[in-house]
Amino acid sequence: MLKKMESLGNISGGQILVLLLLTSLITAAVEAGTATINLNTEKQTIRGFGGMTFPRWGRGFTDVNNQVDTVFGNGPGQIGLTIMRIDVPPDNNGGTNWSLALPSAQRAINNHGAIVFASPWSPPPSMKTNGSTTNGGSLKTDSYGAFATYLSDFANYFSSNGAPLYAISVQNEPDVTVTYESCSWTSTQMKNFLANNASVIPTRVMAAESYQFFHSFTDPILNDSSAEPNTDIIAGHIYGGGLADYPLARSKGKEVWMTEHYTESAQDGNVWPLALDVGKEIHDCMAANMNAYVWWYIRRYYGPMGESGNITKRGNCMSHFAKFARPGFVRVDATASPQANVYVTAYASNSDSNLVIVAVNKNTSSQSVTFSLSGGSCSSYTKYETSSSNSLSNMGSVGSTNTLAASSINTFVGTVLYGDLNNDGRVDFKDFAILGQGWLTVYGVDTLADIADNWLYGT
Repeated sequence: MLKKMESLGNISGGQILVLLLLTSLITAAVEAGTATINLNTEKQTIRGFGGMTFPRWGRGFTDVNNQVDTVFGNGPGQIGLTIMRIDVPPDNNGGTNWSLALPSAQRAINNHGAIVFASPWSPPPSMKTNGSTTNGGSLKTDSYGAFATYLSDFANYFSSNGAPLYAISVQNEPDVTVTYESCSWTSTQMKNFLANNASVIPTRVMAAESYQFFHSFTDPILNDSSAEPNTDIIAGHIYGGGLADYPLARSKGKEVWMTEHYTESAQDGNVWPLALDVGKEIHDCMAANMNAYVWWYIRRYYGPMGESGNITKRGNCMSHFAKFARPGFVRVDATASPQANVYVTAYASNSDSNLVIVAVNKNTSSQSVTFSLSGGSCSSYTKYETSSSNSLSNMGSVGSTNTLAASSINTFVGTVLYGDLNNDGRVDFKDFAILGQGWLTVYGVDTLADIADNWLYGT
């Protein structure tokens, strides 16, 4: 380096410093990845983000009102989840079991506008081939109608008590045999149940919650002319695999939900950067065109809420999506990985001009990213960061080029100026000139007058 500096001859020390500064700026610009966000290319509608409360198994809320508010509220110090999953108990036990999750569901729906869906781990034992709620077994063929009525009664119970279910599942993980509460189904059995019995269920029906989201389980359902119309949501879990786009489900007009997973359970939900894994996983699910992401237990030491009711770092990571990409937002096309280990998704509101960008940096060093919009412009964003030193912290107003802290998840919220075709921060005659040139190209003519002639006279 000294020899190089000596070769600069009579250049002053100040000039050398300027050259070094310019070099570093150029290097930084080169290293900054660009995430192109195309506002005109819409993907899936976001239904929400959520988790499971399971009071029958001792994994419910211990202070229902306050803890449900913390999880499903969207104010300061709240996570902002919008989906609650509960279980369908295999017996009502004189009215006790069905009512266990009711207060939580009532609070989430009526105070926070959340949606609630329910999954059975097992039908009542009298309806099963092994006479037990555990160790698998199957639903007796002659009990299909009775089980559909059972699910219908459960949905009606919640509805009549002020907590209408958004959907109900046929079975949790029908394709894996375990010793706890469970029931085994083949794809054909579930297809037949949906085709012949599910129409009596008074809410949306979800299938099949395969433990590894095997499309081979739900493909026959989607391709069956009687089962498909009775199936509203295609759901699955991603234990050990299954995180992938599902074109067939989308082609049938079905929403695709990831309804259970946890990234690990050995460590506390505040261990960093381990907790960041859920941010990357949600990114992957959204990039795979899933409409919803649902974590396993909400209140658990490794979950979004700790045992004492505190929000964990994992909960902060979920908030980066849940608090900002609200139900009804639409994911828009974005460069998924503008540089190594940096992951970007973007969401636009159809009711206003809000744009939400979530950027995950899995690198152990800070990274620079630039957001380049197509179809509109955004001059500034409010940035929120969760990292080793911040927890969903408001980092203030920023521009289009930003530094992502090492091992961090970041949300950028801005207002889009639509019609700004040349991205200069305003809509003016220059944008109309671009639009006019586009018309000329489409019509294959030379002037706007030629387009008018085409419209008026067909020439």
